[in-house]
Amino acid sequence: MTTSSSSSHNEEEMDDNHHHAIDLSVKIGSFVLPGDPIGKITDLKVRIGPGLSQNKDLINAIKPGFIKYSKIHKFYWVEGNQKRYEPAVEDMVVGIVLEKYGDNYKVDIDGSVPATLSILSFEGASRRNKLTIPNGAPIYARVAVANKDFEPEIVCVSQKNKADGYGELMGGFVFQVSIGHALSMMKPTCYLLKALGNITSFEIAVGMNGRVWINSANILDTISIANTIMVGEYLTPSQIDVILSKPW
Repeated sequence: MTTSSSSSHNEEEMDDNHHHAIDLSVKIGSFVLPGDPIGKITDLKVRIGPGLSQNKDLINAIKPGFIKYSKIHKFYWVEGNQKRYEPAVEDMVVGIVLEKYGDNYKVDIDGSVPATLSILSFEGASRRNKLTIPNGAPIYARVAVANKDFEPEIVCVSQKNKADGYGELMGGFVFQVSIGHALSMMKPTCYLLKALGNITSFEIAVGMNGRVWINSANILDTISIANTIMVGEYLTPSQIDVILSKPW
């Protein structure tokens, strides 16, 4: 979802004092290793994200990292700094259109293989009303199908078949951060984005594949915002304040 700088980004939140959709074997925030049991599903609306696998109603870790949870979306994932993105259903990703073939686009989402995007996977799209997206254009999309035996499929609509911020990202600048940093920016408590939003206006789309799209009033501000986000992963709030207090 494309969001503005007024700190209204994707509201991910971790809360261990909450009725969980999984009967947890570990505490939220615990470090887990591949093969570690995470728990048993108790709510069918639960969403399983990167670093986790499901076998019937049992959830196990498949990547090392910290177990995280979004109360708002009933979403669990393992937060690490893996370099290669592994698509999971309902992930929000920033992709780059590679080419059009038939009724589909091939889109780079930084996985092991490109994803497939149907020309009909946009709000209001039809055989007579086809949206044309040029090669190299960035898009914000949702992973609809993720299977290790097939190419992932992405769509540019929400579960309600509405655009809701998905689609081609016009203008701006795309850059890469670690997956862990991207996930941290999806939290409502992300100090970095709040601090940036207090001094300048911009649009941002953060993908769970570690890609970030930024757009602002001018290219110099866009580059400065992107540079601040990239170095911000390693800074404390006080260090961020020092950087943002200086002229851009």
